[in-house]
Amino acid sequence: IPHIKNIKSISNTFSERSLIDEAFRMMVANIRFLLLDKNKLSGDSFVVTSSIKGEGKTIISFNLAKTLAAGQNKKVILVGSDLRNPQIHSILGIDKNRKGLSDFLFQSKKSRIEDYVFTHDINNVSFDILMSGTIPPNPSSLISSSQFKDLINDLKSKYDHVIIDSAPCLLVSDTFSLSDLVDCTIYAVRSNLTTIKLAEFINECNNENKLKNMSLVLNCVGSSQGYGYKYGYQYGYNYGYKYSYNYGYTFKEEDK
Repeated sequence: IPHIKNIKSISNTFSERSLIDEAFRMMVANIRFLLLDKNKLSGDSFVVTSSIKGEGKTIISFNLAKTLAAGQNKKVILVGSDLRNPQIHSILGIDKNRKGLSDFLFQSKKSRIEDYVFTHDINNVSFDILMSGTIPPNPSSLISSSQFKDLINDLKSKYDHVIIDSAPCLLVSDTFSLSDLVDCTIYAVRSNLTTIKLAEFINECNNENKLKNMSLVLNCVGSSQGYGYKYGYQYGYNYGYKYSYNYGYTFKEEDK
């Protein structure tokens, strides 16, 4: 996927839009091969994730939803399930604390999911969005709950495509717990940020089938500026976790 200079430019009229649109159309075409044998009793579902923060999973999730909605006027919903560090609001330019998934899961016996979903229109293309909602004290418990499972199955019965923007995999287990609910996994890696050492972790996820039907997407092609290798550590700090890389990861220049 070509480098995007400004995250907010995604919701506007783009001078670079044609290249980006074509990249996502190609991605959708490739994804369809993964779903050829799928039982069509429910809509297609995808989880989009990465190893660490900054690799572009939310940008990919948003554009994937837009491309699927534009292709054949399909009914599409984007679900923000990164309950620790949600970013969909950054693309839309709306309040980060808008009620969404976490609020519904807390009140699932007292409310309807329709009360938390809204329709987003961009360049004459419409799709629904369920924001992450209020940041909860127990995100892993919510994502692994039976209420969340029931919600995803309900959305799959109502929509042609369900795209889940999930948390990065290296730091928390949330994405692994929902892998069985989806048809395939879109795993984002970013030019000048994702290291060879992180590739060892990605290979492990694939080889041990921790993520269902995993496909890699190389993001930010053509960018010459990286985030710096301390970014992953900062991400862990923001999430309130004390952790260390268990694969001997030391971020050095030769790991690029």
